[in-house]
Amino acid sequence: MRKYETIFIIDSLLKAEEIDNIVTKYERFISANGGTVEVLERWGKKRLTFEIKKRQYGYYVFIRFDGPSSMIKPLEREYRLNESLLRFKTIVLDKLALKSLQSHPIIKPSPEVESSAAVPVIEPEVPESAAAATNGDDEKKQSPE
Repeated sequence: MRKYETIFIIDSLLKAEEIDNIVTKYERFISANGGTVEVLERWGKKRLTFEIKKRQYGYYVFIRFDGPSSMIKPLEREYRLNESLLRFKTIVLDKLALKSLQSHPIIKPSPEVESSAAVPVIEPEVPESAAAATNGDDEKKQSPE
C-alpha cells in the first residue's frame, strides 16, 4: 500500500451538517476500499484565490491515507460526481516526502495558544536625538521671526 494525500474544497454555502456528511462520506469511502486514514484536517472556510463555479469561498479538507493504487481512480470519480466539491487534488507521497514527514512530524498548537490570538504590536523606536531634531525644525518653520 502507498501513502497518499488528498485535498478537496467544498462549497462553503452548504450547511455545517452537509459539510460534515461529505467529509465522513469520503473518510468511509477510503476505509471501505482498503485504505486507512492517518490524518484528517478540516482547514475550514477560506477565501479562494480566484472564483470557482462563481464562489469566492470554500471549505478546505485535507486527508492523508494509506491505500491501494486501485482505489484512487474510483475515489476521484466520486469527487467528480459530487457537485458540492469545487476542486480536488490527490497525490502520491514519494520517498523524499515520506522522509520529510518522519523527520518533521505535524505539531498541533495547544488550545491555549489558539485562544491567545492577540498579536503584539511593535512600534518602531525613534532615537531621542532624531525626535528632538524633528521637533526643533517644526518650531522654526512655524514662527516667522
